[in-house]
Amino acid sequence: MSRQQIPLALKPPRRPGFENFVAGPNQALVDLLAAGLEPGSWYFLGGPPGSGRSHLMSACFADRIKRGSSAQFLALAVPSNQALLDDALADCIFLDDVDALAGHASGEMLLFNALNRWRAERCAVLMSGAGRDGFQLPDLRSRLGQAARLTLKPLEEADLRSLISRLADEHEVVLGRGAADYLLTRGARSAAAIARLIEQLANRALTERRTLSVPLIRETLDAMDPSRMA
Repeated sequence: MSRQQIPLALKPPRRPGFENFVAGPNQALVDLLAAGLEPGSWYFLGGPPGSGRSHLMSACFADRIKRGSSAQFLALAVPSNQALLDDALADCIFLDDVDALAGHASGEMLLFNALNRWRAERCAVLMSGAGRDGFQLPDLRSRLGQAARLTLKPLEEADLRSLISRLADEHEVVLGRGAADYLLTRGARSAAAIARLIEQLANRALTERRTLSVPLIRETLDAMDPSRMA
């Protein structure tokens, strides 16, 4: 067996938390969520895919559990989770990718009925999505409009560099010279895409006992997209 094939005990998946979220221009928003959700409060966390919505939703959910509150988390981009809206009830409700229901009559009605039930029970509700404009049911649009809008802003160059450095530290790999520059010029620039790529690179670097270097990044990106080698 070659050295590259020796299996290693790699680090477990990164757990999303407030402490490992690179906030950049979103610090005030993160501070508000970290302070906790008041009973009956509703928020809609908006932002494009990869902006960190799901990370913050998971961080808020974990925080509520740690504080001893009852909480339920539904990832609505998973179709089988949508029917769970019928019975979901807790002090705090977290609905990730709520806009996955937009334009689907049955899904919108499920959400509308659930929101009415949670309003009556004074549940705190945090929803996330790219936006609210795709919903068709007028009464549901009105209900969603009652949630305070929180919008995630894109990370700036310095924040993305900080994210790359932090992720390398968390995965316990050495970040080679020029690696951050190469990632930012050749890879996707969303926080979620960078986190996924760094995890993949770190696992390979640890398995092959290599630095997270420009050659390693180039090889990995080329393997992901063979057209880059042309």
